[in-house]
Parts: sequence; structure tokens; C-alpha cells
Amino acid sequence: MKKLIPVILILVLAPLASFAQFNISGNLTPSGMLRISDASLIDLPFRLGNISVDYAYGDFELKTSTALETRWNNPEINEDMLQLREAYLMWYPAFGEVKLGKMIHAWGAADANNPTDNLSPYDYYYMFLTGTDRKLGSLSLAGKTYFGDAQLELVVLPGFEANRFPLNEPDFPINLPVPEDAQYFMPENELEFGARFQYALGIGDISASYFKGNDRSFSPAGLEIDLAALMSGALPFTNHLTYRETDVIGLDAVLFPGNWTLRGEFGYFRTQTPDIDYTMSKFTYDADYLQTVLQVEYSFANTVQLMAQYINNNTLSEDIALEKDATFLTLEAMLQDTSNHMLDPMRAQFSSFGIPPFSAGMGTPFAMISDQVVMLSSMVTIMDNDLELGGMIMINLAETGYMANLNSSYTLWEGLSLDASLAYFIGGDELDNKFKQLEDFSNLNLGFNASF
Repeated sequence: MKKLIPVILILVLAPLASFAQFNISGNLTPSGMLRISDASLIDLPFRLGNISVDYAYGDFELKTSTALETRWNNPEINEDMLQLREAYLMWYPAFGEVKLGKMIHAWGAADANNPTDNLSPYDYYYMFLTGTDRKLGSLSLAGKTYFGDAQLELVVLPGFEANRFPLNEPDFPINLPVPEDAQYFMPENELEFGARFQYALGIGDISASYFKGNDRSFSPAGLEIDLAALMSGALPFTNHLTYRETDVIGLDAVLFPGNWTLRGEFGYFRTQTPDIDYTMSKFTYDADYLQTVLQVEYSFANTVQLMAQYINNNTLSEDIALEKDATFLTLEAMLQDTSNHMLDPMRAQFSSFGIPPFSAGMGTPFAMISDQVVMLSSMVTIMDNDLELGGMIMINLAETGYMANLNSSYTLWEGLSLDASLAYFIGGDELDNKFKQLEDFSNLNLGFNASF
């Protein structure tokens, strides 16, 4: 009987295959980043290649996307070199579409910076890329229905997925001060959901959305103090991190008057630290904040495009406090005892400890480096569309900071292009100026893209 099973499967699947469609596509994108300061190679992971396999049969479609991630200098330290980015089943019933599996969601109307786009986590190794290239897939169930000029989308995510941060990466430009012995508390309620209503106007679209879930970025939850470790001269603090509960109300719109394109996006965030059932000194991180993105584009008849974008992250209210337990109060009393000279070396460390200021953990990823930014960019296509040239300048309005970017792509023949880009950062001397930290990340990126 076992020998007959392959034969039976062939007889059953063969007729189905005649009505099915396979589609395989992908690209090979080797590249390297060289520091402008000393021409050294920046040792960060990059995607060497991607392959997508789609299978369609009737009203159903299976979509998969897999990427190969590696490094030039230390490929062995990559934990997950082969990454299944998406794998989901689509069904097209009469009322719309249904998707189930691992997928990347993209909401919003603006380019690259979207306060309303909070369903899928970000991969900060690729924070300067755009679109879904800098996002991670997660298990979800999504459905969309259409009625007239409107559509309604519902998404359910049964498991929590956090952003991917480059921790303890010497070549990553922004240092995240996370102790190696930090302990993470995952959200007690990992079930998340979102809803989006979109209406088509005569000259554009307008949307309203809602998301209820957990912050994609970690934040301090508390501090555990070991008095015995202190007395022995060891580090007495153990940091505890968690993910804030977050609700997001979003509005976005895109209009197309003539050669102009107008985009606007607004996200209102309510976030609070969950109550962790653990004996320690606890942090409270409750805040409301608003993110705004306004974008204007103009397209000329000669394939020239100009774009200006304004990004603002504004903390409306915050409640940040430290709930001191008995151990914390005991340590305070010990450190105030000036007669105990053994504790004097710890005094400076303890006195310097404080709750860091609130920072937005969702919405536009550029909130990580500035609260107020203007971006100006242009793009032109010449030489029978074989050569694409682009430029961008980012101006930090919150403090002294600039980024300039030049990029080019030349098509050698169909499916093969040579790509080059230059990124240069300038920052001021303000405390914790992110653009200052980015200066040594100024780089020249060279590579090619072979697609099929």
C-alpha cells in the first residue's frame, strides 16, 4: 500500500497542476559598505539574495518569500542566515480577500515614514531602506472586504513580535544602552488586532485605522537590586525590560491634484507599562504622543520628481516614575552612610542611575534619531530610462544634524543593474546627539542587482 501512495498522489495532483500556476522570481544583491573616514568595511549583515515562489490555483494563492542574510567578515555569527520572510495562503472570495500565515503588513499613505503602520515590526539593521525591505513578517490572519468606493481591513496577530535591534554591534552607528544581563518580560497578552477603513475620493483616498497591541520596542520595567552582590563588590543592579501596552488611532490621506501629490498621516499613541508581577523596584512609563507626516510631491513631464516631507514626533503627556521597594530603600540608606567607605565607589554609579526620558517605540522609525525632521529629495531618469539618479537631504530641526544621500542605478541590460549610494552625516555637539553618533557611519555603498 505504501508503494501505491506516491502513485495515488500523482494521479490526484496531476489534474490540479494543469489548472495551477507557478511563479518564481528573485534577485541577487551582493553589496558592501565602506566608511568614508578610513575606507574600512562596515561589518553588518545584508541580504545577499531573495527568492519568491507563488502558487495559484483557482481562488487560492500561496505566496512565499525567503532571503539569504550574511556578512562579509564574520558570516558565522549570523543566527538566522536563511530567513523565511513571508509564507501565507490567500483566498479570493466574492466579498474580498482573506490571508493566513506569516506576512508583512504595510499601512499608511506617506513614503517610508508611516505613523499608522504598526502591525509588522521593524528590522533596524535595515532602517535606512524603504517599504517592506526593513520590516519583519509575523503570523497573522487578515481579511479585506469591498463595498462601493470603500474597503474595510481587519488583522489579527495571535503572537507578539518585537523589533530586531542591532545590540552589541560595534559597527552599528547608534548605541542602545542595554546591559548584557538584562532580563526581558514578554507581554502577558500577546493577542493584537488592527482595523482600517479606506474610502476612495474623486482625486485620492482617505483612511482611518486603529491598532491595539504591544510596543515593538523594549523599555525599562524595573530594577532588581542584590545587596549581597553589592557587599562583594559585584554589580548590584539587574535591569528588567518589557514592552508597553499601546493603542494607536490613525488617519491618513493621499490626493492627486494635477501633477501634484499630497500625502498626510497622523498617529495618536496611548501607551502604558504593564503591571509585572515581580518583586523589584518598578518603572512606570505611561505616555501619550502624536506623530505627524506631511508630504508634497511634484512630477515633471521629463521624468523628474521632487519631494518634501516633514516628520514630527510630539510627546503630549507622560507619567514616568520609579516605585521603590524595600531593597531599594535599604540601598539608598546604605549609600547615605558616609562612614561605610566600602560603598563609596558605588555611590557615583548609583547616583548617576536615573530613569531615561520617554521615547516613542512605534510609528515612524526615524523617531529613534529625531523628534522633528525635514526631508528634501529628487529623482531623475535619463539615458532611455537606463540611468536613475537620486538625491536626498535630511535636516534635523530638533538639534544640529544633517544627512545627505546620493544614489544611482545603471541598467547594464534587462535584469542586471549596478548600484551605488553615498550617505554622509553631520551632527552637533549636543548631549546624546544621534546625528553625531552617525558621523562615523558615513559610507559608500557599492553593489549590483541581478533579478529574474
